Amino acid sequence: MSLLSLASRLDATGEPPPGRAALIACCPRHAPIAATALHFAQLPTLAVLIAVTVLSLFSGCAEITTDTFPVSEFTTWKLPADGRRIPAPRALYADENDTVYALDDAGRVLVYSSTGEVLKTWHMPDYEAGRPEGVIKLMDGRIAVADTHYHRVVFFHPDGTVESMLGEKGVDAGQFVYPVSIAQDPGGFIYVGEYGDRQRIQKFEADGTFVTQFGEHGTGPGQFQRPSGIVWSNGTIYAVDAFNNRIQAFSDSGEFLRIVKLSDNFEPFEFPYDVRGTADGCLYVIENKAARLTILKEDGAVLGRYGHPSRGMDGFFNPWGLTVLSDGRVLVADTGNHRIVELSVEK
Repeated sequence: MSLLSLASRLDATGEPPPGRAALIACCPRHAPIAATALHFAQLPTLAVLIAVTVLSLFSGCAEITTDTFPVSEFTTWKLPADGRRIPAPRALYADENDTVYALDDAGRVLVYSSTGEVLKTWHMPDYEAGRPEGVIKLMDGRIAVADTHYHRVVFFHPDGTVESMLGEKGVDAGQFVYPVSIAQDPGGFIYVGEYGDRQRIQKFEADGTFVTQFGEHGTGPGQFQRPSGIVWSNGTIYAVDAFNNRIQAFSDSGEFLRIVKLSDNFEPFEFPYDVRGTADGCLYVIENKAARLTILKEDGAVLGRYGHPSRGMDGFFNPWGLTVLSDGRVLVADTGNHRIVELSVEK
């Protein structure tokens, strides 16, 4: 079985296979070695540990670094406990006032100040079947959440009460199968990316009226294998295509424009999972497998990279999302480390 086919398999909750992210993140530049280690899964636990340790030693993971620009500050924001456990962040979004909205794996929406103070929290209407992955504050003040495992978008008032819901499970227009990402353009149109039966992005008016859809399952131009992040930037929709290790550009009417090609002297994306854009024409991408942040221009010119798999204060572990504040600080949903990381980046 190839690494791609293994990674593309989903368990009953629609998530990647258990252990895949942790194992491959250990050695992001040696995916074939990590994939070989996965074949030891039927051996006794001790044998697996020995095999993975030996493979890691030979691959030189400890020496891997991708930092190409300085980070002047690396600090963390805490997630409030949910009972006796500390949840992990799954998604982030910062509004025009730098109020930050986060989702965690306890099924909560969390609202932070720009300095990391928790202002408000509430639970999703339902979360036993799975937790949501996409969040955004809309222009009219509502908070919209891609409620992934309930196949809908939930709209909240600012106080956390439910305003309305959009969609149900299905493959027709206005229906969803695992909606995972959400964005809005200056005209008020809402874009929702989904995986599962239909790998597509749907476009809606602000009141939920269906407009159009684009994309399908596949590896060709305009096709997707999990559009896990979407952003509108300077008239263009940039969509993360996670399992195809790329970012694709579309017009806001859904016309395929191009695949964003990175500068020749930089390695390709390694399982990109989320993207944000800024007014100066920059795209910020978090890569789950490589556990790094990549900053690039919209034409693909890479400005720099930071991060590697780490449990310490020098990288990330299985990151899922990011957002950018107005003063240039970058927040990363460092999912595997159960924290939000704040970076002061010097581009």
